[in-house]
Amino acid sequence: MKYLLVVILALSLFNCSSQNESIASNDLRWLLNADPEIDAKKAIESGDLRFFGVIGMSIQVPLFNRECISNDRVNFIQISDLVESYEQEKLQAIAPIYAFNYNLHMSKYYKQHSLRKTAYNK
Repeated sequence: MKYLLVVILALSLFNCSSQNESIASNDLRWLLNADPEIDAKKAIESGDLRFFGVIGMSIQVPLFNRECISNDRVNFIQISDLVESYEQEKLQAIAPIYAFNYNLHMSKYYKQHSLRKTAYNK
């Protein structure tokens, strides 16, 4: 009876872990088909001039002054500190690359329009 209880508990733990990993992967799956240049252009057209950053154990906002990071200036992609699968690790590896390329296009817009990154408030 004790062994049966241990097996049931173990299976339920694996099931929860699998569900959490699936949720984390689903939250980032959009990155597989995202185009940072097109996304930046659409954001600019809609008046959203925020940059992209990645937040997990640390905060990364490529091409953006660290002292100016705030939620109204940066749109964060949340990644997990605990990677539970290859799929999740792959998606999390794409996030900073997407952020860099998106921010590159946004930086070009700021430069072309003589805007200061620190002066923007959404």
